[in-house]
Amino acid sequence: MLRIITGQAEARTELRRISDRARDDEIRSKEALVREILETVRLQGDRAILDYADKLEQRPLELQRLRLSGSVLDAAYQQIPKELLDAIKLACRQLEEFYRQRVPKSWVQFREDDVAWGKRYLPVQRAGLYVPGGTTPSLSTVLMQAIPAKAINVEQIVMVTPPDAQQRIDPRILVAAQEAGVTEIYCLGGAAAIAALAFGTETIPKVEVITGPGDIYVTLAKKMVYGTVGIDFPAGVSDLMIIADSEANPIQVAADLLAQAEQDTSAAAILLTPDAQLAEIVQEQVSQQLQHHPQRIFAEKAIAHYGFIAIVDNLEEAVELANHFAPQYLALQVSDPWELSKQIRHAGAIFLGNSTPKVVGDYLGGSSAILPTSGTARYASTVGVETFMKQANMIEYSPAALKKISSALQILAQTEGLPAAADSIRLRILDFGF
Repeated sequence: MLRIITGQAEARTELRRISDRARDDEIRSKEALVREILETVRLQGDRAILDYADKLEQRPLELQRLRLSGSVLDAAYQQIPKELLDAIKLACRQLEEFYRQRVPKSWVQFREDDVAWGKRYLPVQRAGLYVPGGTTPSLSTVLMQAIPAKAINVEQIVMVTPPDAQQRIDPRILVAAQEAGVTEIYCLGGAAAIAALAFGTETIPKVEVITGPGDIYVTLAKKMVYGTVGIDFPAGVSDLMIIADSEANPIQVAADLLAQAEQDTSAAAILLTPDAQLAEIVQEQVSQQLQHHPQRIFAEKAIAHYGFIAIVDNLEEAVELANHFAPQYLALQVSDPWELSKQIRHAGAIFLGNSTPKVVGDYLGGSSAILPTSGTARYASTVGVETFMKQANMIEYSPAALKKISSALQILAQTEGLPAAADSIRLRILDFGF
C-alpha cells in the first residue's frame, strides 16, 4: 500500500532516503570492472567488445552482425502495425518542429568602435546514443535523443542498444530509430558499448557526445569517459513528484503515480498535498488500480519501497520540498499551476495542470524522456539540441580599435607575468605606425 505520512520533517527524511537509493558501496564495487572494460576496449577494439559480450552478457556476438544491415532495417517496417508506425511518425513530426524552434542562432555584432564580435554554433560531427534493453521497447528514449540531433543536422547519429539472446533488436526500436534520423545501429550494450563510442573500434566510430540512460555500469562508464567525449549527464533511477490540491482528480493522480511505478522497481512515485481527504482517496485508488495491473509486481515493489504521500500544511511547503528534492518529473495538479511554477527552481520537466500527465512529455510534448535524475536537476538540464552543439566566440578588432585598448591589455598581461602576451600587443601597435 502507498504510505501516507504527515509533516515536513518526515517527508524530508523519506526524500533523503529515496535520493540515496543508489548506494555508494554498490557503485564502488563496480568501478574497477568498468575501468577494466573501458581500458581493454580502448586497446583491443572489436575483439574486446565481443569478449565482454560473451563473458558478461552471456550473449555471444558475431562481428559481421554487430552493425545492422539495410535488409534487417527494411524488414522491421513489415513487423510492426500501421497504427504504431503512424504514431511514431506523428511523434517525430511534432518533436522535430519543437526542436527546430530551439536551435541557437549564430550572431555577429559590428560595433561603432570598429570591433566585431559574435558567437557561432555548430553541431558535433558524430553523436552516440545509448538505448537500454528491456522487456518493452523504449521508443521515447530513441526519439528524444535522435530527433534533437537530427534537427541540428548532426552528420552521423550512431545508436547502440543491447540485443536479445538471438542477437536481435526489437523491430519497433529499429523503426523508431530510422524515422528519428539514426544513421547507424549497433547490437551492443553495457559499459563496452560506451567504451566503443568513446574510443572507437575497427567497426564502431568514435563520437564526440554520448547520451542516453542505462544501468549502473553504463552510468559509471559515461562518468569515466567524460573529458574524452561529452556526455549529457549521469542518469540514475527515475522519480516523479506530484503536487496536488483539492482541485485535482484523485483517480487520475493515482493513475499517474502508477504510470511512474510500473516502469521500474526502483522508480519513485511521490505525492505532496495539503488535502488529507485527497491523500486518502489516492491511496485507496492506487490499491484498486493495482489489482488488475499487468505490471503489478513491478509497480507494487516501487510503491512499497519508493512511493509515499505526504500531507503538508500548504502548497508553499510542498514547493519547498520539491526544490529540496529536485525531481526528474514534477507535475503541478493545482488550480493555478502557472503561478505555482514561478516558485519552482529545480526540476527536470514540469507538467502544468490536470490535463497534462507525464506521458505527454515522454512522447509528444516537446519535453524529453531523458532528464536529470537523483537531484541532478539542480545543475543539469534535459537532452536537447544544445547537447549536440558546440559554440565558438568570434572576435575582430581593427588597428584603431586595438590601439585604444592596447595600454590596458599590456598592463593586464604584465600583471599576470606574461611578457610575450604584452609584446604581441606592443609589436602590433609599432607595426601599425601609431
